[in-house]
Amino acid sequence: MGVTTDLLYQLRFLSDLTEGPAGKPLFVYTDIERPEKDPPRYRSRLATWDGELRLLTQGEAKAPFWRGEYIYFTRKVDKASQLFRLPLSGGEAEQVTQFKAGIEGYKVSPDGRRIALLTRGEYEPPKPDEPRIYETWPVKFDARGLLPGQPRELWLWENGQAKPLVKLAQDVEEVSWDLVGKGLYFTASSTPQERWGWILRAYHVGLDGQINELFGGVGPIVGLEPTPDGGLVYLAHAWERGGGTEHKLYYRSADGQVRVLAQGSFLNSVNSDVRIGAGTQTPRMGPDGRIYVVVTQEGSARLLAVTLEGQTEWVSPAALNTLGFAICDHRLYTLSEDHTHGARLTCGGEVLYDPNADALPSLPTPLEVRYKAPEGHTVQGWVLLPEGPGPHPVILYIHGGPHTAFGNALMLQLQLFRAAGFAVAYCNPRGSTGYGQDYTDLARRWGDIDEQDLLGFLDHVLGQFPLDANRVAVAGGSYGGYMTNWLTARHPERFKAAVTDRSICNWTSFYGAADIGPRFTYLQLGAKPWENPEVLWQKSPLSLAHRVQTPTLVVHSEQDHRCPIDQGETWYTVLLQKGVPTRFFRVPEEGHELSRSGRPDRRIARLNAYLEWFKKYL
Repeated sequence: MGVTTDLLYQLRFLSDLTEGPAGKPLFVYTDIERPEKDPPRYRSRLATWDGELRLLTQGEAKAPFWRGEYIYFTRKVDKASQLFRLPLSGGEAEQVTQFKAGIEGYKVSPDGRRIALLTRGEYEPPKPDEPRIYETWPVKFDARGLLPGQPRELWLWENGQAKPLVKLAQDVEEVSWDLVGKGLYFTASSTPQERWGWILRAYHVGLDGQINELFGGVGPIVGLEPTPDGGLVYLAHAWERGGGTEHKLYYRSADGQVRVLAQGSFLNSVNSDVRIGAGTQTPRMGPDGRIYVVVTQEGSARLLAVTLEGQTEWVSPAALNTLGFAICDHRLYTLSEDHTHGARLTCGGEVLYDPNADALPSLPTPLEVRYKAPEGHTVQGWVLLPEGPGPHPVILYIHGGPHTAFGNALMLQLQLFRAAGFAVAYCNPRGSTGYGQDYTDLARRWGDIDEQDLLGFLDHVLGQFPLDANRVAVAGGSYGGYMTNWLTARHPERFKAAVTDRSICNWTSFYGAADIGPRFTYLQLGAKPWENPEVLWQKSPLSLAHRVQTPTLVVHSEQDHRCPIDQGETWYTVLLQKGVPTRFFRVPEEGHELSRSGRPDRRIARLNAYLEWFKKYL
């Protein structure tokens, strides 16, 4: 069994790991259905593990949580996500909520009597052919489309009834119960200006609706987790280093004293294209009194345990990439990946369940490369070599972000390129996460220090492996698409082929059209169209498009609101007008996540388009 594009249909995915009844892990199991008359689709169901896989639901089920006599989960009803609960005593799941716009999150109280709901409340979405009116930003978001013209509210469900608890002018973002169940912590911006800058404040609200502001007002806040002594732990920063600012792990005591427990690239930012769903990565209190949180370090997302005094210990091996974790009956379970496996259920480093044991063929482990740059820093990367003596054509593949990383997680797409006879070189240039604050900081230096690292790494591997320096392609998505555009414009004779996927070519139009445009552009480049138009133009590949000679495949999805399709349309139009060999692979009904969670047949069509282009020009 080899690696082909159709292999995707055979894969299964694990996500949303949490504690289940009887101390067993509870998670979401996803496979791909291929109906005879309908397009293929993902099917997500609740599952548990007690020595073997046990499916708990037949219909769609996501975001599970167990409390008391029920397992809670979400399911779409008429395209709106609603809350359900499944009784442990048996019987069918019952629908808990019936909001016309659905719910966007939930948290069950410690005693199980109440449920906090994030919802648009009584808002009724307009019909598709009706006008929409907005007075806030953003008006759209990737993977969700046009947003309701009403802020997200915090509602409280009790005894079969739901009522509003917090209604603000800005969205309620995150929510968590205090440990005694007498109130909730939540985050929100206080003004439209804070919303534009992704600046949040933390609050506590009692069950009577009394709100007290606790702290914030300088930057993002992630993962409010109460401690047994009445304090809080959370991740936050103040945008000190622009969009590449690392979070700090804070502890705020009951009397308001704050101290930093740790700093790093918190959460999992390692790229993979064999994930469906998510997992717990934000701070969680363990039964041993320590805080558990996922941190990305040198190409691997690991689980870190931190005491309230700031003592730290890695509790997962560097060889495994942690997608999510849960503590069940004092045992630590993780969903872990590596270079050749998707998410597997593990405990104590032992693999308990691999959903793809019979689906995935034996895959080669990428060869790790450490490139010492002239400036003195080391760039970590990898090379996948096809069979045979070479010299092999090679693809320089660039990750998105820019504040993400390649690493110890399966990239099926890159294995597919290798199986087709292409070597793949990929690395984490400056701007990537997991190598310290100075390394991650790319503010105002896009297309500068990252270009140096990418081309330096490429030259290094060309000299170390049996690769053909005259048959080199460049490709990437999102930020990787931006850099593909940038490199083919800056070095018009270097590459024989290019694939630019969901890219950016024009910062000025991106500023107003993207769902994160104003915030992202300013934090990355320090510029606004009316204040520093020359900066945006100088950093736009479009300003250099007249130099491009490389045959280029442009890939873009029509519902991409992160990097809107006008970016791909513009790049394609300019290259076509200049006479550069180019092709536009335009995908309907998909967003920015096509390569990772798009409809399976469209994902496969995209991969085939890549292969066809490389085979033609390499």
